[in-house]
Amino acid sequence: MKLTASLKYLITILLLLGCMACQNKDDKNPEDVRSLYVTLDNEIEGYQNYDSKKNLRIEELKQHYLKEKDSAKGLEIINRLVYEFNSYNADSALYYVDKCLQHPLVRNDRHETMRLIIRKADIYAHAGLFSDALATLASLPRQEIPDKLLEEYFATYCALYQYLSEYTSEHDTSSLYVEKRAIYADSLRQVTDQGSFNDLIYVYTEKARNGDTETAISALKGELSKYQPGMREYSIIASTLAYIYKTVGNDTEYRRNLTMSAISDVKGSVKENMSFRELATVMFEDGDVEHANHYLKKSIADANFYSALMRNAQSSKMLPVIDEAYAIRQKQLNSRLRTMMWCSIILSCILIVTVFLILKQFRNLHEANKKIRLANEELAEKNSELADKNVLLRESNRTKEQYAGLFMEYCSSAISSLQSYQKSLKVLAAQGGNRAALLKKLESTEISEEMLKRFYRMFDEAILQLYPDFIEKFNSLLLPEERITPKSGELLNTELRLYALIRMGIDDSAKIARFLRCSISTVYTYRSKIKKRALRPDSFEDDVKEIS
Repeated sequence: MKLTASLKYLITILLLLGCMACQNKDDKNPEDVRSLYVTLDNEIEGYQNYDSKKNLRIEELKQHYLKEKDSAKGLEIINRLVYEFNSYNADSALYYVDKCLQHPLVRNDRHETMRLIIRKADIYAHAGLFSDALATLASLPRQEIPDKLLEEYFATYCALYQYLSEYTSEHDTSSLYVEKRAIYADSLRQVTDQGSFNDLIYVYTEKARNGDTETAISALKGELSKYQPGMREYSIIASTLAYIYKTVGNDTEYRRNLTMSAISDVKGSVKENMSFRELATVMFEDGDVEHANHYLKKSIADANFYSALMRNAQSSKMLPVIDEAYAIRQKQLNSRLRTMMWCSIILSCILIVTVFLILKQFRNLHEANKKIRLANEELAEKNSELADKNVLLRESNRTKEQYAGLFMEYCSSAISSLQSYQKSLKVLAAQGGNRAALLKKLESTEISEEMLKRFYRMFDEAILQLYPDFIEKFNSLLLPEERITPKSGELLNTELRLYALIRMGIDDSAKIARFLRCSISTVYTYRSKIKKRALRPDSFEDDVKEIS
């Protein structure tokens, strides 16, 4: 009973610990979103692999540029370096833009110079250098910008005022930047092809802000399918979809697309991103402080690497809040860890006591089984002895029955002989006068001798039935040359009958003399003579009594 109670207590403790350890933070998220979170964590673990591949491409381009003698091809390589650094490192991107602007082929190409200046302004905007971005764009006379550059020109303004509205979201000027963004989005709509990338990102986003979210979502989802995770376009479209879903209150799709954008940013080594900061906010609101802290630090690390002042400032605003929550969470975890440690200690003690009790029970059970086995063996031995005794008893009873019947038959025969003898005497007496015949009859020993002979015959048979090897074993007690052998036709002789009586427990000489129909002195003589012929005279008769 003690053992059962201990086991029940042990199971209860295990269940309590299991309940403490199995708190699910993602219950409100569907399975596919939780799966995306896991994928994102795995991708973050291996982000250095993606960065290494990007650095390898950049290094190969640099080496190729150093070896390239052709000026036009050299300019092409520099433009590719600008593209590689565009969302990876702002300082390097600006360096290679300036290098392009200084290239002889560019200085003589007004349109290419404008394109690069617009690109430079875009990089300033992404880096959070808004005044530099505005000044750079303002340096371009609007009327001199060719039509083929207007789409990029207006898209850069849209992005710039979008970042300014985000950066000043807590100030009144934010609404002014939103209005300006809308104005440039309208201008962009007039110069761009419908359904183009910039049209979708800026014009359709503006439609969504004005309430036409279904059209914007449908168009963006269709465009997203054209790209693969890791491409800058994929990250931007997924992030834009997440923003629109957030405005309409579709929290699940917001989380899904935001996570998809973050995964794409990791795969594409995009350091200028907003996905991780937004995910940190989501996780913080969910109470998952550990992930919130992890994603926020990733966002800050990326912003520092890119030199994105705006993203760094935005993330830094959240950092103290999340750090404090993280510290509280760590205290809670430490407290829970201490509690679980004490529970583990108590559980270990209970386990040790339980194991001790189990071992004790096993030892007691082993001892009990051993005693039972010994008792069974002893019982089996006694049963075997009892069975042997029963066999012997049955044989003894059967022998007794046989000899009882035998001696009853002898007695009946003796009585019949006496009756016959009595009748013959009566006949002689009845005849009268034949006194001589009657005396002769009375003096005759023929009947008694016949009866005695029959009696000895039956006695001899009984002895040899009881002790089949009596003669051999008796002779083994005598000297070899003194051994006794019955005559032909005899079973036992007088000497053997004498010691057969002794074997049966009749060692009184007078009784033996009466049985053998001889004098006591004759019995003494027999006993004395045979003792002298024995191997061990002093213990001879005792040895005879042991014959079996």
